Amino acid sequence: MAAVDRSEQALWERGVAGDGDAFGLIFDLHRDRVFRHAYRILQDVHDAEDATAVAFLELWRRRHRVRRVDGSPLPWLLVTTTNTCRNLDRAKRRYGALLEGLPHGSPARSAEDIVLDQLTDDEVLAAALGMLGRTDAELFALVALEHYSIT
Repeated sequence: MAAVDRSEQALWERGVAGDGDAFGLIFDLHRDRVFRHAYRILQDVHDAEDATAVAFLELWRRRHRVRRVDGSPLPWLLVTTTNTCRNLDRAKRRYGALLEGLPHGSPARSAEDIVLDQLTDDEVLAAALGMLGRTDAELFALVALEHYSIT
């Protein structure tokens, strides 16, 4: 076990120095345990994956200040994962409360729909015809009202 500890300690020292491959090996070494811990708290695979990713991102960001126990960052990772899970759970509850507080009525109507509802059909037709140019209005009258063919 001491050889494993020394190996992990060597990986950690390389990771702190910025060696991404060494940090990747630390990730490989601890990701399953961190994921299981997150899943045990959150009971959701996707949320547990997110918490695991956040914990390792924080490990990388704070690698110069991480307090290791017996040369391993695992205890720090587990505490960080617990805190991340609490944050995710709190955010979900807040979002749920926000959604519950929103009105459940029909979707808002557009201004156009409101104005059209206020006008009668004749007013709508008169307004539409008023927007046509002289030639278009005459063509409309011949085709729609007098039933002439365009061809």
